[in-house]
Amino acid sequence: MLTDGVVVLRPLAADDANEWLAGEDEEQLRWFEAPRPAQLSDVQQFITACQESWRESGSHRHWGIRKVDSMDLLGGVDLRALDNQQVNLSYVVFPPFRRQGVARRASILALGYAATSMGATAAIIKMLHGNEGSQHLALSLGARYARDEPSDGGGTFQVFEVELPLG
Repeated sequence: MLTDGVVVLRPLAADDANEWLAGEDEEQLRWFEAPRPAQLSDVQQFITACQESWRESGSHRHWGIRKVDSMDLLGGVDLRALDNQQVNLSYVVFPPFRRQGVARRASILALGYAATSMGATAAIIKMLHGNEGSQHLALSLGARYARDEPSDGGGTFQVFEVELPLG
């Protein structure tokens, strides 16, 4: 568990599946290029895979985001270890909680973990062109635009890089 006194990051549990599924919306589907809305079984499999990576000290770390004074699931933040001491950072915030600084707080906590517990010296953040919210978040973390690259769904990612630990 990680906290900054405002938000808490905890690995997802099996009983989070329904709440996670309820948080999905069209914006999330668009920015993650999802081929279809998730089904409960998809979310359950994702949570199981995340738990397995935690248990086995694998390359994937995923947390659910909550406020310290609420049990509501606000979204999630995700790290995946890459080559060269880098991690890929991604995040999602559910509609009622967007534009309140939740993703930024969760990202700072996750990137601190990446630096101290995963040995990461840099993070990349990929977002589809047009995702202004994610671009603003990346820039607020001190990330710099690095390049464009194709996405698996046929779009184009803007790739930003940020050195760790954050300054």
